[in-house]
Amino acid sequence: MLLLIALAGFTLFLFFLFFIWNKYTRASYLLFIVYFCPLMSLGVTPEAFGGLTVFDALCYFGFVFFFKDFIIISGKNRIYISLFCILIFILLIGSLHSDFVQHSLISMLSVFPIFIYARLLTKELASNPDLRNKLIRGFKLSFWIAATFIAMQILIGLKFTFYKDLNPNITTSDGTRYPGFFADAQVNAQYLGMLSFLFLINFKNIKKPALVNFVLFSLVLTTLFYSGGRSAFLGLGAGLFFLLLFFGWRLKYFIIFSALAFVAVIPFLKDSFVLFQRLDSFDDSYQFRAYIWKEAYEIFTNHQVLGIGFGNYKNYVERYSADQYYVLADGGILMLDQPENGYLKVLTEAGFFGFIISLLLIIIPIAKAVYFHFTLKKNYLILLFTASIICWLVSFNSLYTLTDRRIVILLVSLICFLIKGYSNRTIQYEQ
Repeated sequence: MLLLIALAGFTLFLFFLFFIWNKYTRASYLLFIVYFCPLMSLGVTPEAFGGLTVFDALCYFGFVFFFKDFIIISGKNRIYISLFCILIFILLIGSLHSDFVQHSLISMLSVFPIFIYARLLTKELASNPDLRNKLIRGFKLSFWIAATFIAMQILIGLKFTFYKDLNPNITTSDGTRYPGFFADAQVNAQYLGMLSFLFLINFKNIKKPALVNFVLFSLVLTTLFYSGGRSAFLGLGAGLFFLLLFFGWRLKYFIIFSALAFVAVIPFLKDSFVLFQRLDSFDDSYQFRAYIWKEAYEIFTNHQVLGIGFGNYKNYVERYSADQYYVLADGGILMLDQPENGYLKVLTEAGFFGFIISLLLIIIPIAKAVYFHFTLKKNYLILLFTASIICWLVSFNSLYTLTDRRIVILLVSLICFLIKGYSNRTIQYEQ
């Protein structure tokens, strides 16, 4: 615990040094968040005060320091601001209507930083499109940090981590699932799956990834195998299928060849990677999750309009559905704070309308960007960003990951890249 507190304080101290050194610019603010992404989920307040993280603290600081950026909103982005305001109104009403009003209202403090970061990023990308490539390199750097953590965990054990307690899912009968710099192997797998598509970006020729891009993508995929995340692997497959349909032939050949090679080597590598071993235990895992999903859906049917209040899932099941828990290896009980499904958690906590608004904030940028690609101007970078988001959309089905700010930073950045991906200046820059 002391290590985490010290790391959080040191990260904030580094930020202010970096920010002052770079003349208080918005670009330096955003670059720090991305380049220090592995540290952004470190806590700065206890759970009773919202469980805010380093990322949340930096976003609230950014809101105050760059306040003028939130005063005037351009017409192009007004739809997202409108959806955000509607979502906040729905969450507020749902919180006030819930059984745990105070806890829900405090939990809402973690919602605003997401939109503060998105606003500052879209604002900066509009005037400084070169920043996008720097941010992509920052995300790529986080992979090398994750890979280093996994390598050290393989060599010296799982004690090489930020956290005192890791998620129980890292140790299974099938083998050890490596969490990297996360506390949960599933979150690590999802992060790696999303990152993998960024390594297919060839800045010299977006339409034609080079050999080094394919090698690095394969390296990220191999690292994902060690995390044992099935849903992330399925999400990565969905993203590749999307690219297979719409990308250039060089990438299509790579996907087809890789898929055939993957099928051919599974029997020989089955004992080498925990992911392959876990494929055999899919039915047992599904039965447990199906029960939890059924329970969560029943909660939603009883609170369809406003939900049970944002952040209230754990409190609600402790009071009304106490059979939603894990039995730990030491015989202890761990109550679930999410129903092993991100979509069901949003449905239960935010209700139907909150769920739809949340989904629209992701679907609309994807739809507009893909429409632009196919009807107005080819921009293959849009397809790679979309594939990464598809990976998240699929893997989100098995785990709610928006509480981890590193996933949030990557996801929101990709959405902002899409939103600014069809401006004239950006297209000229690509060409």
